[in-house]
Amino acid sequence: MSRAEAQLLAAISEAGFPVPSVAAIRDQYSPLPSGLAALLLEWIPRLEDRRLQESVAWALLAARSGTLDGAALAELFDAATNDELKRAIASVINQTRPRNIDEWLIAAVRDRRSGDSRNLLAAAVAKMLLPERAVPVLLDVFRDAALAAVHPLGKVGDSGVRDVLAAALPTATGPLRRELRQAIARIERRLAKAE
Repeated sequence: MSRAEAQLLAAISEAGFPVPSVAAIRDQYSPLPSGLAALLLEWIPRLEDRRLQESVAWALLAARSGTLDGAALAELFDAATNDELKRAIASVINQTRPRNIDEWLIAAVRDRRSGDSRNLLAAAVAKMLLPERAVPVLLDVFRDAALAAVHPLGKVGDSGVRDVLAAALPTATGPLRRELRQAIARIERRLAKAE
């Protein structure tokens, strides 16, 4: 165990949440108590060990939906210097739906610097925003990074989105072609149920 992890575990224990390791947090505290979640959010930027930062971020997946501080997660994502940490934070955002993050989420999913995390951020847009707000954002992302946006568009898209996806199908290949077909089918099933 590294010195940094020992210090973190000591701080967690002092706060009333003793655990033998960072990896054990999700197993021992699910759902994650809000005090422990706040402590973990506070510690991530203090840690210099990239893998330890990622482990702490993954532990946040045990938080209840809507309880994490979106501003803190957004700040951590923006400050992250490696793709793995960004991916972990984006996954936490997607799974836990933090509060007060909508505007940042829209900007982050449109930002190419979000890298491989854009697919998780796009999924979060589909989950967290109303369809009338999510669809235009996801269509912007689709034009720039189609594979990142096609699955979320299938979840929230309407007949207009179906037509956009269908127009892209003839020239699509590989995974994009498969995802387009699935998204179109999902939209058509949803439209058929609504009739």
